[in-house]
Amino acid sequence: MALLVGCVVFGPLASVLLQVRENSRRAICMDHLREIGVQIEDYYEVHNAFPPGWEMPANEDPALPTWGWPSKLVSMTGVTYPTPEDLKQPLDQVLVADDQRMEFVQTYFQGYLCPSDNGLAYDGENHPDRRWVHDGNPVPFGLSMYVGNAGHRHDAVGSEPNTGIFYGNSAVTLADVTDGVSHTIMVGERDLTHCRAGSWPGVPDPMKHDGGPSIWNVVAGAKPKINAPPWDGDTLCGEGFSSLHPGGANVLLVDGSVPFLATDTDTQWQAEPAAGQIGVLQQMMMRNDGQTDVP
Repeated sequence: MALLVGCVVFGPLASVLLQVRENSRRAICMDHLREIGVQIEDYYEVHNAFPPGWEMPANEDPALPTWGWPSKLVSMTGVTYPTPEDLKQPLDQVLVADDQRMEFVQTYFQGYLCPSDNGLAYDGENHPDRRWVHDGNPVPFGLSMYVGNAGHRHDAVGSEPNTGIFYGNSAVTLADVTDGVSHTIMVGERDLTHCRAGSWPGVPDPMKHDGGPSIWNVVAGAKPKINAPPWDGDTLCGEGFSSLHPGGANVLLVDGSVPFLATDTDTQWQAEPAAGQIGVLQQMMMRNDGQTDVP
């Protein structure tokens, strides 16, 4: 009888301890997003614009990997590489050079990882479909569980403009965020275990949006809902925001605040968005749709 009573008491206690642990992990993830916000602000003060989602060469060669927006922040945190000068060299040239920098672009930083996502699928590397192929072998980039808001246009690749903050050769300014900095998503979480998390160095192929070595390495689109089902097509969680936090995911808004968006956040994606015909999530991922009453 004493053993049975002990089990009955231990069950609720274990549940409370697990919740306390998850609350702590979620708080760390929120702090990571806030720090990313500070780094973006530092970049903005130097360049008078947010970093480009990914760099796109003039010839838009579809086979060449390119630097993404997180690499621009890494260069401002005191690391030896990449410096702003290094970033002037295209990423594909760095990878082909096969020197010590190759090892660095495979490094991951704790500030880009969420402790709630402790599964570290694929032996702590990004999904095999999201690696750059070098000499016939897939090469993993350094992981990031935080991806930028590309906007509403699902198939905007290369240097095509989009309605979010980060896309090909973007240079979005605060003046461009006409819906208000407290209503517009800048960065959000993407879980690694189920949803093919991102990579901080950049994009293996900036001309693709169809799953594999594509733009979704550094950005999320407005088409999938929060915590969409695991990858099974081009509208699910590998292209959106997700997390292993119960019930939703954290996002960083342009004003630097970090709200928690519930899994059931209103989601209605339309190829041609019109007022009153898109969901709350879609409104928050468009910087200039004219909707400023988003909760």
